[in-house]
Amino acid sequence: MKEKSMNPSLQLILDIAEKLILEKGCRNTTLQEIAVQGGLTKGAIYHYVKSKDELFALILEAGQQQANQRFIDSVSDTASQKTGPLGPFESLSRSLHNLAGRENAANLIFIYLLSQKDSPAVTDILNRYYEASIQMTKRWIEVGKQHKAIPEYINEENAARMFAVFKNGLQIQNVLAPESGKIPDRDLYQFLLNALGVKDTSSQER
Repeated sequence: MKEKSMNPSLQLILDIAEKLILEKGCRNTTLQEIAVQGGLTKGAIYHYVKSKDELFALILEAGQQQANQRFIDSVSDTASQKTGPLGPFESLSRSLHNLAGRENAANLIFIYLLSQKDSPAVTDILNRYYEASIQMTKRWIEVGKQHKAIPEYINEENAARMFAVFKNGLQIQNVLAPESGKIPDRDLYQFLLNALGVKDTSSQER
């Protein structure tokens, strides 16, 4: 995914695309309809992307950036003592729930692109998305170590890839089998702590 500078026109295109995806699904969302609803021409969209799949890739990228910013903000709140030391993990568990829900366009895009994986261009998008997720999670773990919230012995690479397996599985479950029920926030939170060897002493302090 090539980095695109965000500006009002591109943000409008992404917002309309997300709205249509939630209403009609990825397959039935077209660049033509996005252009019409935004009062734009298809040429305006092609200024930023070459295809619908590439536009979808930008939405995935924007979702990653938002998740990263929420984590950074939660670390900042912890550093300023606005939240407890495990605040970033609570932020991660909420991000997982938001990302994996059927009401999240990025999740629907991820599932849609998986179904198009026989296309080399889509395979490239998915690979880039996956590796970007790994690198972002590794940075989160490094930040956790710096703040003494994650033990030093945790291997960033292995933990990040295990986190990706869990996240992707959760995404697929919530789209293909929503009737199985959502995993409660608290359970997700505990899973993250256990996977990273972090002790939750909050219940003991009450």
